[in-house]
Amino acid sequence: MLDPAQIVHLVDDHELIGWRYTGPGKWAPLDSQIFLPEEVWFEKLPNPFDFWRGLPPLRVAGMATKTDFAAGAFMRGLIENNADLGIIVRTDQQLAPDQRAQMFAALRDRKRKAGTADRPLLLWGGAQVVKPELSSSDMQFLENRKFSRSEICAAFGVPEEIITTTDKAKYDVMAGARLNFIENRIAPLCSRLEAEEDVTVKAIDPSAVGWFDIDSLPIMQEARRSRLTAARTGFDMGIPFNELNRVFDLGFKAFPWGNTGYLPSRLNPVGSVPPKS
Repeated sequence: MLDPAQIVHLVDDHELIGWRYTGPGKWAPLDSQIFLPEEVWFEKLPNPFDFWRGLPPLRVAGMATKTDFAAGAFMRGLIENNADLGIIVRTDQQLAPDQRAQMFAALRDRKRKAGTADRPLLLWGGAQVVKPELSSSDMQFLENRKFSRSEICAAFGVPEEIITTTDKAKYDVMAGARLNFIENRIAPLCSRLEAEEDVTVKAIDPSAVGWFDIDSLPIMQEARRSRLTAARTGFDMGIPFNELNRVFDLGFKAFPWGNTGYLPSRLNPVGSVPPKS
């Protein structure tokens, strides 16, 4: 994965002819070179001000991502300080420099590091310690982080069960969410990548075909078994196999006998109900 900031698009006569990559010196993963359009995977969103560059997909979740990062940094500092937001010392008179130094030394000795119990502190000259408390909005940071992650998941079409942010989801709900994610998010993305790389694959071998084998995933195998069960019910009703293979997308090849419908041999006619007069 290359840094998009180090790649410049090359356009000639309103047509994209390539991408120029300029690496940051000897530490770059590749030498500076020019790539053809079919050699680069470039994911973007429409941008009315720059058609060729577009907007990064992260742009739609930028605000939620920054909010979640700021909330995480706040929670980390809060935990490292044992939920101590600091101490304010209030005095009636201004302290001399040596008195302030003594005060700071006493406060540092009282609170040496996270996880250590606070030591007693002696104050003089009418000094008073004021300890700031967490507000109600600060106490809601954990819930706010859940909302931020929900926005990020919604922006990228990823179910929350994939990143295990939900604590009340059942197993069947999580399995359904994962299957929906594979079928409606991963599979279309793989189809687009297959179409983009078709030129490169054909250049290597004209008879070669490249694809992403998502059907081998365990959750997709389970979904296929469910479709096979439904297809068996339809086959017992006399529906031809090739038709069931097409409707349920079973992935089998067409068989010569697949266009014929069959009924179980154990079924025998027992008679019919006469019509009402």
